[in-house]
Amino acid sequence: MKKSFVAAAVGAALLAGPLTASADSYIVLGGKGANLDKAVRGAGGAITNRFAGLDAVVAESDRANFKARLSSSAGVQYVLPNIRIDWYRGVQRANESVTAEDFGNPPNSGDDDTRFDLQWGHDAVDAPEAWNAGYRGAGATVAVLDGGFNPQHPDIAPNFRPECSADMTGEGFEYGPNDDDPTGIFSHGMHVAGTIAAADNAFGTIGVAPEANLCLVKVLFNYGSGTFEDVVEGIVYATDMGVDVINMSLGGAIFKNGDADEGYTAREAAGFKNFVDRGVRYAYQNGVLVIASAGNEGIDGDKDGALIHLPSDTSHAVSISATAPVGWGKDPSVFLDNPASYTNYGRSVISLAAPGGDFLYAFVDPAEQCTVAGLTRPCYVFDYVFSTGGVVGNDVYYYWSVGTSMAAPHAAGVAALAISANGKMRPAQLRALLERTSDDLGQPGNDKFYGAGRVNGANAVE
Repeated sequence: MKKSFVAAAVGAALLAGPLTASADSYIVLGGKGANLDKAVRGAGGAITNRFAGLDAVVAESDRANFKARLSSSAGVQYVLPNIRIDWYRGVQRANESVTAEDFGNPPNSGDDDTRFDLQWGHDAVDAPEAWNAGYRGAGATVAVLDGGFNPQHPDIAPNFRPECSADMTGEGFEYGPNDDDPTGIFSHGMHVAGTIAAADNAFGTIGVAPEANLCLVKVLFNYGSGTFEDVVEGIVYATDMGVDVINMSLGGAIFKNGDADEGYTAREAAGFKNFVDRGVRYAYQNGVLVIASAGNEGIDGDKDGALIHLPSDTSHAVSISATAPVGWGKDPSVFLDNPASYTNYGRSVISLAAPGGDFLYAFVDPAEQCTVAGLTRPCYVFDYVFSTGGVVGNDVYYYWSVGTSMAAPHAAGVAALAISANGKMRPAQLRALLERTSDDLGQPGNDKFYGAGRVNGANAVE
């Protein structure tokens, strides 16, 4: 096992070196009761990681015929290349950030957190109404499976639980500058965590469930790539830590018919889905609801079967599409629940909808300026989702981003509100409550863009 735990000083870099998936590393899936130890050993390999509850292991070998021999072993269903892929596909961020020093008390705010007025998504899901009813996520624990984190950020620190958090990648728990973000400002994992449970501390932003516990689990490298091994290990780890909800604002979009350039076949694509499905099913069977972003390819999952989007396409994941206003910075009375231009959709693939933001207003007038909560920026930026960013030196950051990655944490936050009102629930009960209390938008019933509806925090706590 290569995981590192975060149970000591917050902010200290973890010292494990990065593990690079290589051609001789394989994910091995067996049938129930398969003796994978014997099969791997007999084929000339060694096991490097185990998933006891999933009938799966990771094995390595330098033998040229290892994969073929292992594939023909009794009880072995799949032998998959342990590849690394991009899990942040299609997420966009504005080249705009804000530091704590930029903050002042905004006008007309209903909350004393200094940038609450920028968070239109909270209004869309009626989070303030749930708070006013006395429910703020207390008693719920949400695991965020993502890239690196900066838990010393003042909006994250109050709800961060180091005893539950871990790094699966070996890169180190902390988010920092990388090839995708040389500044160290634009932390995807921090943005997601802040949307769920940024503290109500009269500072910065506030989460949908500002009193929920945050279990932060790093399963991707800071620039967004990662292995199926690390992602599934994170699901199992968070489940075993007893969390209530797992948020997965990430998506492994793989081609159903395989991709020679990425190094997998059609059969192996099915195997990757099987592996992730085992992980999500393990969570579900052990009392944890997995909420996942639906993907940003803009495809109709009812008609286009070319892509498999993981984990949202697994049988027990709650798949979240994205909604957004257009021109909210100019007119705060605009409709907040338009289907986002990029979101994946389809009755067979979408469970629920939540605010994810959009960039459409940039095509109206990219130079037009608007002022919201004391900040003047291009108007289109305010249609993005505003949340916490990285920590660089003594500066703490916030920024705007767009994607179903931003929608999933709004839904996870509403799930935490529901738990604070109703107590711990089985995943099926919690999912049914979220669906029953959602706002039924679009066509009545199961809509191709909204699923059962856009999540509603006020309804979820009644």
